[in-house]
Amino acid sequence: MKPSFLPIAIALLVLASARAFAESAPGDLILSEDFESIPVGEIPKGFTKTGTIGVAEDAAHSGRKSLRIDPAIKGARVITLTGEKLAAVGGTHWGRLYYKTKLPTPLPVVPEGKKTAGIHTTLVSGRATSPLANDPIDVRLMGTSTDMTGLFKYLFNVQPKLRPEFGVGAKARSQYTDEWTLAEWFVDHDTQTYQFFVDGQEITDIALHKGAGQFAGAEIPAVFESLSFGWNNYPAASGEGFTVWIDDLALGKKRIGATAATSVYFFSAADVAAVAPIRFFPNASA
Repeated sequence: MKPSFLPIAIALLVLASARAFAESAPGDLILSEDFESIPVGEIPKGFTKTGTIGVAEDAAHSGRKSLRIDPAIKGARVITLTGEKLAAVGGTHWGRLYYKTKLPTPLPVVPEGKKTAGIHTTLVSGRATSPLANDPIDVRLMGTSTDMTGLFKYLFNVQPKLRPEFGVGAKARSQYTDEWTLAEWFVDHDTQTYQFFVDGQEITDIALHKGAGQFAGAEIPAVFESLSFGWNNYPAASGEGFTVWIDDLALGKKRIGATAATSVYFFSAADVAAVAPIRFFPNASA
């Protein structure tokens, strides 16, 4: 039997691709976006954008692309989902994303006459109607509060249009990192529940378990009119502001969990021609 031949470059490409797509899609997924099919500078179909945000190739948790949030001293740089996929979310869903920040991250700008300041940032938020007061609200499903040391606390808060905002913050402070961080959240309108997880560990300080019909202090809506993902900070940050990347965004009816960090490698024709072929012998007697 004649031996078969396969260039080493193609073999490596097959192995890399297999690694990138090895995980099967979880059940009950409503949205899964790794940004690989989106042209650089654009955003996924079904979303609208606010501010300087778009797909880039300078960082990725999996594959070669991610969603890059360009720096600004304050304001929203987000993509917003509406339509059929959002309608399927209803008042109960799990969400997941990976994010990382460019270091060093900025500090708060101290206003004249003040000694301290902070930065309030929202990464995931949903507009809705309050089940308590029947007025417009912005439900911040993932946020941070940064202090003068540059450390931050994760928080959940709700901003009504005409009433004071309210929420809960973590006791422990965290540090921004240029390594990919897994963030997960869960909301359930029927039980007025909110939970948040970082790298698989729940931050119980900001969990809410109010119970059916107990809307005060939670106001988890029956439906979301929109969901936004990105970076919206105020007041101003120092310097040029935050630069952030988001990847492997997903929404589902069940917990989605982690996905493996992967890289996909591409080889040119010159690369393939430059390497010797590998011989594969089907059996010892060939």
